[in-house]
Amino acid sequence: MSPSRELQLSVTARSPLAEIFVIDDQFALVDRSIGDLDCRVSPGVYKVKAKLADATYERLILLDEDTSLDLSGELVMGSAVPISPAGSISPEGPISPEGPTSPTVPAGPAGSAGSAGSAGSAPEPSLRGDELPHEQSTRSITGLDSAQILLMTRADTQSSEAPALPAAISLHQLDGTTIAALDPADEPDTGGRAQTIDVDPGAYLVRRRDRMGDVIEQSVYAVAGWQTQLFAIEASGADATIGSSRVSVLMAQHRFTPNDPELPLVEAARTALADERKVASEALVELLEETDNPMLGLFGAHLMLISRDAQLTQREDAGAGRLSERAIAAPVEFDQSRFDLIVDRLAAVLGSEHPDILALSTQRSDQDVRALQPISAPPMLWRSWVLLIAASNHAPELVPISVWQQTVHVLPLRPFFLWSPADQDTELTRTWAQDIANSLSARAPEPQAEVFWGDAGSQLASSAPALDEEARRRVSEELLMPRAAIDRLADGDRL
Repeated sequence: MSPSRELQLSVTARSPLAEIFVIDDQFALVDRSIGDLDCRVSPGVYKVKAKLADATYERLILLDEDTSLDLSGELVMGSAVPISPAGSISPEGPISPEGPTSPTVPAGPAGSAGSAGSAGSAPEPSLRGDELPHEQSTRSITGLDSAQILLMTRADTQSSEAPALPAAISLHQLDGTTIAALDPADEPDTGGRAQTIDVDPGAYLVRRRDRMGDVIEQSVYAVAGWQTQLFAIEASGADATIGSSRVSVLMAQHRFTPNDPELPLVEAARTALADERKVASEALVELLEETDNPMLGLFGAHLMLISRDAQLTQREDAGAGRLSERAIAAPVEFDQSRFDLIVDRLAAVLGSEHPDILALSTQRSDQDVRALQPISAPPMLWRSWVLLIAASNHAPELVPISVWQQTVHVLPLRPFFLWSPADQDTELTRTWAQDIANSLSARAPEPQAEVFWGDAGSQLASSAPALDEEARRRVSEELLMPRAAIDRLADGDRL
């Protein structure tokens, strides 16, 4: 064969979020792409690698003729969502056939959201993957004032180890008042439980407790005419902890539909955001401009920002001569005008006051963050919180201290913004608070005043430093602490 001869290699994973790599026999990257890959290569041995969400597949191939590969059947993602086997996601431990029912219950007052909707009169069928009756699953919940939250928790029954009990899960008002609670530990013979709750539109807290007693919180938002769906699955085994739980959040204008063809894409986007992967290709952006799925829009908008930041870093590295000559960048380009349009579409569905929309709005072109209204509850996504904290250095009132105090004990479980409840008096609380004082003191060793934590006035540290503007900004972003709290501590006031 002539050394100059080239062959056509085509690879598809049938997803706009799949990453495909071609590596030669010298372990050098030949080409990479997002979605489908088409390239010309010389005859030889190559490794083709594909990644989609948490699924990875590799294959060695000998190329001596034009070749086409379809790897979609090899990339089976895991998910807390019990998606129909017809989709590309493997449900990790479906709910048992005897199955839990999901009655609609009254929510009671919903804090700032007002009072809840009325209870339904009949229980829904069990939610069991593709066995959920289609007529029931697609029943519209739309209405001018109605909103719903679906909670589902289940155990990972596909593990070879003894299955863990599903995590307990409950829905709360922002002040902590319990609205509804599921504790599958009370029924250990089932694979999990689900419940649908009628609520007023607004912000709520979901609290989960694992079999070890660890507790985790996150915010969810009910939107008029939509059902917000939270799914939690806990890993099996003696070492299972809250950190090994997996959680997904979906939104739909109908009851949960396990064979919804868009679910695999939403779950792939969620996992890509958790890993902060640079996959915001042209194909994904086109989908974001057309989709009516709020969660896909939120995940995708943040993926666009990740690609933007990666582009900036790459240009800086190229300018400084730090890029390898053989480096091949992912084919993504950030378009500010298209990003602005996507944020506007999301705001039309979720509301401009939604904390995740406010966070994305800080990145719109010509946005004056001082004109944005303060958030009233934590956002759903980790990266939204990071954006809000950064913006609070220009508009300190954007993130009130009271909202931050709910989320002091942040947990590194992305892409959602998760924390341990602030009312738990743990060693973590004391250690974290002391770290703040130490960090402030390290930047300005001259004591100015005493630092206090909480209304009771318990002393946190012996002194608070006088920090300049840049130092306060750095502390704020490093500790994910809003500027209002930094200013108050640095000025010697109580939080």
